[in-house]
Amino acid sequence: MKVLNYIVFYLDRILRIIGNLILSTILIVITLGIISRYVFNAPFTWTEELTTFLMVNLGYISGTIVTIANKHVVADFLIAKTPPAFKKTMAIFGKLISICVFLLIAVSAYQQFVTRAAYRTAALGIPRPFFYAPLMVMCSVMVFVVVVDILNEIFPGYNIREIAAKKEAELALQEEMRMAEESEKEMDEFLQTAKNETGNNSGA
Repeated sequence: MKVLNYIVFYLDRILRIIGNLILSTILIVITLGIISRYVFNAPFTWTEELTTFLMVNLGYISGTIVTIANKHVVADFLIAKTPPAFKKTMAIFGKLISICVFLLIAVSAYQQFVTRAAYRTAALGIPRPFFYAPLMVMCSVMVFVVVVDILNEIFPGYNIREIAAKKEAELALQEEMRMAEESEKEMDEFLQTAKNETGNNSGA
């Protein structure tokens, strides 16, 4: 279990780095396209294809990161009022449905990947299957992530991300308390100094 959670933990870090690189590349390519069109009046023909391809990858990577972080939008206002055992059961049931959906998408993407092998984009000649490959891979990763989440529900105490988040929250709280103590100490010193100056002025 610990190994599986470490895999998910480092997958999250790797995907975030890749996502940042892709986003930076998109911004650079779009900027180059604007400059080539409006400054040199010689627009590049490949900027739209490349940004579209990168956006496809970025979208699927972002979806995987959200899945790892359990940040998908959910309507749990009714389940939140139910007993803990029922909430846990429904959480596992929802994750099982997610696995089925991700597997269905991955299989469909694989079929498109195989059947569209001959198609290529006009400017860069990017094979059309490459647009479906990220969806297939990321859905497979999401299946793995959700399976690990289910195992964490059944066998608690191994979720590296939750442990790390708790440690970060504790460190942040300690830092806030330290800063509050320092501010209080500085205020006491300021008030004591002002009191002493007032006393000296009165004595004079």
